[in-house]
Amino acid sequence: MLSSITQRLKGRSAAEIVRLIGHNIAYHARELTPQARARDRQFQAFDAQWGTDTFAMRELHTLSVDPALAAHARRYQASSGVNMPVWFADLKVDFARTAFIDFGCGKGRAVLEAARFPFARVIGVEFAPELVEIANRNRDIMAAKNALAAPVEFICMDAGAYQPPSDLDLVCFFYDPFGDAVMAPVVDRLAGLEQPVSIIYLEPNCIGQFRRSGRWTEGVSVDNLVMRNPAALAR
Repeated sequence: MLSSITQRLKGRSAAEIVRLIGHNIAYHARELTPQARARDRQFQAFDAQWGTDTFAMRELHTLSVDPALAAHARRYQASSGVNMPVWFADLKVDFARTAFIDFGCGKGRAVLEAARFPFARVIGVEFAPELVEIANRNRDIMAAKNALAAPVEFICMDAGAYQPPSDLDLVCFFYDPFGDAVMAPVVDRLAGLEQPVSIIYLEPNCIGQFRRSGRWTEGVSVDNLVMRNPAALAR
């Protein structure tokens, strides 16, 4: 257990360790609530229906990842797509001309949920090869059952270096995937795009990176933070 803890703290500053401890205390407190237990039952039902592996959590120290990047990343935890119909309606998504991108997609749960809508492309970006391998298997399982309405691609790389497509509108999804050091270059790249870009951000612990650019208009959809750039607002 001690070696496990050492691995999780390796490469982190004192301030990052304090934030990590606070993040974990808050996380475990939330997981004890009736709402969290109901959510977990829903997540497990998805895997039971499709035969996929999206629910089980993966801690970073169990993965073969770059320690320098892992120091700024979060554990894998599945997110729910139950609110996607409302999010997409509120953001006025034109599916045929839009790509959905999940930054830090893990095993691909949000990607697979989004791919049940007719997006032009659905993309998951993940830096852990083991999780990308699982995500690809999950995609193949659902594709074989004709459960996907959009083409799905998983890209194994550092999200901070990923260049989104420039020929489509974008809906970008973040479920608290990483800290400020990775989020900063992601936001800088998104802020420089001219096409419509909409953001869905759950547990927005790095919201300051978006606010510093002054480019995003914030809103709420089903109690979750959504943001749009000027081109998305004008649509």
